[in-house]
Amino acid sequence: MAAPLHPVVFWAQKAETVTLRVDLKDVKDPEIDLTKESLTFKVIGVGAAGLNSYQFTLNFYKSVDPEGSAFRITDREVNFVLMKDGPSEEWTRLTLSEEKQPWLKIDFDKLTVDDDSEDEELRRKAEFEEEQLKQIQKQLTESEAEAYTDLKKMYLCVYNFLQFIGYSYIFIYLTVNFVIKGQGMRQAYSKIILPLSVCQVFAVLEVINPLLGIVKTGAMAPLIQFTGRNMVLFVVIRGEDRMVGEPVLCYLFLIWSSIELVRYPFYMLCSIGQESMIISWLRYTIWIPLYPAGFLFEILSLWTAIPFYEASKKYNLELPNAWNVSFDMTTFLYIWIVGILSASPMMMSHMWRQRQKRFGSKKKVH
Repeated sequence: MAAPLHPVVFWAQKAETVTLRVDLKDVKDPEIDLTKESLTFKVIGVGAAGLNSYQFTLNFYKSVDPEGSAFRITDREVNFVLMKDGPSEEWTRLTLSEEKQPWLKIDFDKLTVDDDSEDEELRRKAEFEEEQLKQIQKQLTESEAEAYTDLKKMYLCVYNFLQFIGYSYIFIYLTVNFVIKGQGMRQAYSKIILPLSVCQVFAVLEVINPLLGIVKTGAMAPLIQFTGRNMVLFVVIRGEDRMVGEPVLCYLFLIWSSIELVRYPFYMLCSIGQESMIISWLRYTIWIPLYPAGFLFEILSLWTAIPFYEASKKYNLELPNAWNVSFDMTTFLYIWIVGILSASPMMMSHMWRQRQKRFGSKKKVH
C-alpha cells in the first residue's frame, strides 16, 4: 500500500501559543481531532501532489489546551492557534519524538528572532527553501517513474494479449477446418498466413524489449527463436509456392500456436505482477512434448522444401559473379537440418533447468 501523502506544515511558537500553517488549497471534508497530547488531521485538498487526500498526526512535545485552541480554513491554507497548557515557556521542539519529519517546517514568517541570530536564521531559511526545491524535484521524479512503469505495463500487457489473440485464431481455424473438417491445406494456408506473418513480424519486439531494458530477460533466446521461425516462414515456406499445399505445414503451425497459447498469457500476467499457477505450470511443462514435435516438423518442412529448391534453384548464387561467391540453397537446407539436430538438445536442457528452478523439489533439511 502506498504511504499516505503529508501536506507541508509550517510551525512557529510564542511563550503562550503554537501556530500551525497547513499548506493546502481548496480544502474539503476536514477530519480534525485535537487532544491535549496530539493533533490528527485528514482532508482532501490541493497540495504538492495535486488534488488528493492528505493527512498527518502530531504528538506534541508538551500538552496543549484544546478548549482554548482554534483553527480556521481559508481558500489557500489551514491555520491553527494552539494554546499551551501550563506555564508560559518556549518548547525546545514541536513533537514528542526527536525524529525530523521532512514535511514539518519552521514558519520563518512568524518566527521572532534576536538581531544577533538574524544571519543564522537567514541561512536556515535558505536551507529550508533548498530542501523544499529538492522535495519538489523528488516528487516530480517519482511521478515520472510511476507513469513510465504504468505505461510499460500497459504496453507489455497489450502486446502479449494481441499475440495471444492472433495465435488463438490460427490454432482454432486449423483445428476446426483442417484437422476436424479435412479442409485442404492450400485453402487453410490462405486463411492463416497473414495473421501468422503479422504475429511473427511483431515478435521482433521480444528482442528489442530486453535491449531497451523494458523487460529483464535476455535477448539471445528470443533472437534465436525469432530468426529461426522467420527464416522457415518467410524464406523457405513463403519463398516457394509449391510448399503451400503441404500438410506438414499445418502441423508445424499448430505446434507453434500451441506453444504461444500458453507463453503469451504467462507473460501478460507477469507484466501486471500477477500469476496463475495453472498457466505457470503449463508454461514450464507443455514444452516437453511440443518442443521435440516442433523441431521434428521444422526438419520435415525443410526436408519437404529441398526437392522444390533443388529444381527451381531459387536463391542460388553461381560463379562467376561480381562477389566471387557461390551459394546453394539445397546445401544450406541440409546444413540447417543438421543445425537443428545439434541445437535442440541444448534448448531442451535450458528449458529443463528453467523448469527445475521453478518447480524443482526442495531439499529436505534433516
